[in-house]
Order: sequence, then C-alpha cells, then structure tokens
Amino acid sequence: VKSLDLIRANKHINDSRIEEALVLGAIGRVHLKKGEFAEALKESMRTFDTIGVPSNNHRINDIRSCLVDSELALIQNATPTLAGQRRELSSLPYSDKALAIDEIADAYRNKGDYTGAIWFYSEALNLRRVRLEHNSRSSRQGDSSEMVDVGRTLSNIAALRRERREFGAAKILFNEAKQLYKCVGLSVGHPFYRDLTKEIEVMRKM
Repeated sequence: VKSLDLIRANKHINDSRIEEALVLGAIGRVHLKKGEFAEALKESMRTFDTIGVPSNNHRINDIRSCLVDSELALIQNATPTLAGQRRELSSLPYSDKALAIDEIADAYRNKGDYTGAIWFYSEALNLRRVRLEHNSRSSRQGDSSEMVDVGRTLSNIAALRRERREFGAAKILFNEAKQLYKCVGLSVGHPFYRDLTKEIEVMRKM
C-alpha cells in the first residue's frame, strides 16, 4: 500500500518503472505470506528504490530498521544448517549493534549485492550518528573514536555508491568522511585514511 501511495505521488515515473515496482511488490507479498519477513522487507526496499524514493525517506528508514532487526534475529536464532550457510558472519555475540550490522553489510557486499549492503551500512551509520550526538550532549569521552567509526561507515557507503556509478553521492560521502578524519586529527598514514584516499583515487580514474 505504501509503495502504491508513493508511486501515485511521483509524477515523473514512467509506465515501465511502475510495472517493475508492482512486480516487486507482488513478490514481497508472496514472501510475507510464506512467513519470510526479511525477504518481504527487501522487496519493499527494492520497490522504493525502483520508483526513485529518496534514501532518507522516513518510510524507507522504518522498513530498513525492521529489515535489520529481522536479519539480526535470524542470525541469533540460527539453526546449525542456517549457520553453515552464513559462515561469512561471526558467531560471536555483539555488545555493539552497529558492529553486528557491519558484518551483515560486509556479507551483502561480498556477494555483490551493493544495494543490500548500502541498506545495512546506512542503518549502522544512523546508529553511530545517534550515539555520537548523545555522547556529545553528555560530554562523554570517546567522541574521537565514534567520529572515526562514522567516517569509516561513510567511506564504505561511498565506495558502494561509486560502484553503482552514483558519483555525485559518492563524492559527498567521501568528502564528509575525510572532514571527520581531519577533525579528529587522524594522520594521513592511518590505515583508514589511506583506504579512503585509495577509494577516492579509484573514483577519479573511472
């Protein structure tokens, strides 16, 4: 229903994109009826992406959060068979939800699913931004490490945007990551800073 509302609200979508969105929505409903909630949520996210809804839309953020929680719950309650299928994910428990989400995002990226990886890195980024803001307000220590984590996540998303040839978005994200590294005094020889520089250079050559 939300997908159809967004389709109706967007006057710049052609018939082919509407048809694709409707097909994705139908697939999502099938997954939902089968109890495959994570897959249903993914199809909903793909529908929004197909019809060109901005990634910061509040509906997308809500669905993305549900998808992340669904994936985390699936891993925590994994059967031996499922655990065998997810060898790329750590079996260790996490005290940091953002780190757990990072591992899921890494797995999506390693499978070549850049769109899925962006969803999960974006959720991890949101958690880190909220935590950074909270720590800043309460004057807690550790803000520098939090800013580095935010920068690292931004860099990961930027690299994926670049691979999708979304160069404008990638440039903005890379620049924000670089500014955060500079703010905390991260040296240009630090592994994270070197990685960022390499990623930017790759984009310049594309």
